[in-house]
Amino acid sequence: MWQAGIVGDSMSWVNSLLTWPNAAQSIQTGAETVTTQVGTTMVEATARLTPLVGDANYSRHPLSLEAEALLGLRVDLDALLSQGTVLTVSPYQFQVGDQQTSGAYLNPQQAVNCLADKLRDQVDKNRPAGQLYCIAVMVSESQLNQFASVLSNLVSVFPLPDWGQVARQSTALSTQSVDKLFQPASISQPRFKPAANLHASPLRDALYYQGAQIATLESLAHDKTHVIDKLQVLASKRAGKLAEISETVNALKNLTGSVWSMSLNGSTESIATQLSQAPVPGNNQHTVASLLLSAAPLTFFEELLCSA
Repeated sequence: MWQAGIVGDSMSWVNSLLTWPNAAQSIQTGAETVTTQVGTTMVEATARLTPLVGDANYSRHPLSLEAEALLGLRVDLDALLSQGTVLTVSPYQFQVGDQQTSGAYLNPQQAVNCLADKLRDQVDKNRPAGQLYCIAVMVSESQLNQFASVLSNLVSVFPLPDWGQVARQSTALSTQSVDKLFQPASISQPRFKPAANLHASPLRDALYYQGAQIATLESLAHDKTHVIDKLQVLASKRAGKLAEISETVNALKNLTGSVWSMSLNGSTESIATQLSQAPVPGNNQHTVASLLLSAAPLTFFEELLCSA
């Protein structure tokens, strides 16, 4: 390793061996004066408690039975997450949109036709098989600025990755006439990176393992607080956290925007037929459409996107 040193009044490079920092060693030495005794102390404490097991009598919390009756909600919550695939068409995809000198265009009928043809593409090895559940969603506008604005608002609450990409591209195209006149000054190399923690190994490992030692010290030192006071603090924290979670979940319900949508099911061939036979919403030239496909019911997205 090279480091700068001082020779007389000038700086010079000095060849230095890597050495474990005294700052880290002193932390380890201090922590281990206590942590090395933890194992023996805990064994002794357990030995004292074991004969008292028969005398201990614990009653359930009043809310315990009510909570136990609702444990099935975990299954209901997990069921909302389904594996599947998303198929998207947009004006900016190769061989999908109508590429002209004035821009890229895709109307709803072209979007539906492209999706239906893809569902029938037997060459694609990733084409889903069997009975499927499908949510079809579409945004279509007549003007590029409006298309970009609607998509940007939608992806803030429904961040479908494909739609986020289309939103960014349409926004860039809508401001291109102004942006192309701006020439930013070039940055010389090398470039400064944003400030961040300088935690390359072995510092990263030292922070992790010695942090665990210090956490043990903090836990042991916390015994200075009476157990009743600890329970009061814990009760306050739990109540506050539950209130925060409830507020956050309710905030998720503040949804804005609308999409064209419909719920379908069946084989890929059947879904393609249903999609082709459904009347399309208008003939606007700026359209993005997606199919959410899964072998499991898409309950959450159906209720999110298909409620009139």
